[in-house]
Amino acid sequence: MAIPVDQRSPAVISDQPLVELDGVCLDIPVEGVGSRSLKAALVGGLTGGLLNRGRSGGVSVRALNDLSFTINKGERVALLGHNGAGKSTLLRLLCDVYRPSSGRIRRHGQVVPLINKGFWVDTDLSGRHAARAHYLLNRNTIEGFNSFLEELTAFTELADFIHLPIRTYSDGMRTRLQFGLLTAFRHEALALDEGIGAGDQWFLSRARHQLTRFLGEVGTLILASHSNDLLAQFCSRGLVLKHGHLVFDGPLEQAIEAYTQGLD
Repeated sequence: MAIPVDQRSPAVISDQPLVELDGVCLDIPVEGVGSRSLKAALVGGLTGGLLNRGRSGGVSVRALNDLSFTINKGERVALLGHNGAGKSTLLRLLCDVYRPSSGRIRRHGQVVPLINKGFWVDTDLSGRHAARAHYLLNRNTIEGFNSFLEELTAFTELADFIHLPIRTYSDGMRTRLQFGLLTAFRHEALALDEGIGAGDQWFLSRARHQLTRFLGEVGTLILASHSNDLLAQFCSRGLVLKHGHLVFDGPLEQAIEAYTQGLD
């Protein structure tokens, strides 16, 4: 049984921007690494970024470099690139988890993240109390919560664990609860890293079904995935990243072709 979602109209791509990037760069400090060491060279290769040495002697990785593009409201955008190309970092930037080191980013709405398992601020809360707080935040009332909790518990298959502290949950259980709550309410935009559910058969089956329903009723999606089939199912535009640079921006089929032909 799927979680009931708010009634809303199907998504329509508009000419109104949701987020605009203009020459955005993001540097991430690397602690305890010397720029002349072999270790520093390895860091550059593993992250896919470029090493920089600051005036203070510190070393940082240029994770995102000179990104300029706009995502309009209602678009469904795929992020493609090798591991370390900057996909997850870009998702965090779009969700305002990271701030750009240089350049400018204009936001015209909130992008809600489903990008990691560290979603819960207080893991001493029970699943029920976390769900109650989330419900109250989105509905401004507690009316109807008991029915919602029953649907949520059935969908996530948490059973009696819904009454236990979240810190007792496995990673998979936290992902289920997080995904169930985020896709149960109206959001202007969702950023999703498919890797969050890698290896979890529940996520691969039931969560994708819920996401299909969710996307049929909501606007914007930014999805990072290595699955061309998944991207084709949900997205119409593709951004290809290589070592933190944007190397292609266009229709999804062309983006997949560009990626598979070795741009990264």
